[in-house]
Amino acid sequence: MELNVTKLSKRYGGRKVLQDVCLSFRSGRTYLILGKNGAGKSTFINILAGNVNSDEGAVELLENGETRDLQSNAIFQYQSFASFRFLKVKEVLSFFAMTTARAKEDPELYELLSLDRIKNRLIENLSGGERKAVSLYLTFLLNKKVVVLDEPFAELDIEKKFLLERHLKEKITSQNLLAIIVSHEISGYQELFTDLVVLDEGRVVEAGETRDLLEKYKNSPFRGLEGVFYSLTGKYIEVS
Repeated sequence: MELNVTKLSKRYGGRKVLQDVCLSFRSGRTYLILGKNGAGKSTFINILAGNVNSDEGAVELLENGETRDLQSNAIFQYQSFASFRFLKVKEVLSFFAMTTARAKEDPELYELLSLDRIKNRLIENLSGGERKAVSLYLTFLLNKKVVVLDEPFAELDIEKKFLLERHLKEKITSQNLLAIIVSHEISGYQELFTDLVVLDEGRVVEAGETRDLLEKYKNSPFRGLEGVFYSLTGKYIEVS
C-alpha cells in the first residue's frame, strides 16, 4: 500500500498548524514523525484518522494503483485509553475479537505486555502503563494494513519498551504493514524507524530514509536522531 499526502494545510484561527505538508508512505516501512510539542504532529494524525478536516490538500491511500478508504484500512492508537471503564480487560479483548471480522490474536504480544496479569481488572482501575498495554494489543488485534501509533513507548516499563520495539520491528516487516509512529522516545529505538519525517512549526523540514539522514547530518554536535533534529531545527527534542 501507498499513502500519499499532498499539500495538506490546517489553520486554527490565524495560526497555521500545518503548511503544505507533502509526504509519501509505503508498506513494509516504519516512519517516525519527529517534532517538538506544537509542531503539528497530533493535527496531522487526526486528519489522517478523519477526526479533523484539513483546510487544503488531499490524503490518498492506494493499493495496486486503486484508491482505498483510509479509515477502513487503518487503525489509530492514541496516547491515552479510557474507553470501556467498567469492563474487565479480558471482556474488552473478547468483545473486540468477536466483533472484528479480521481480528488476529498475537500471543507473543499478549505475553510481553503482561496482559494475563491484569485480565480480571477493570479498565478504570488500571495504571497509565497498563492502559497503554491494552491499547497497543487492541491496535494489532484489529489487524489493519495501516498502523498509526502515538507515543507507543510512553508509560511502559523499560523491559516492555525493549521487548515492544523488537516485536514491532519483526511484525511490521513480516506482515508488510505501513507503520507511522509519533514518539518523543527515540533513544535506543533508532533501528525500528526505517524513515524519518521532521516537522517544525507545521512544515516538513526534512524527510527520508533514517540511515541517509544520519549520514547527512553526522557532524551534528549530538548523536543519532537527536543530532539530525538539532541540525535541522536548532532545537532539542524531548528525550525520555
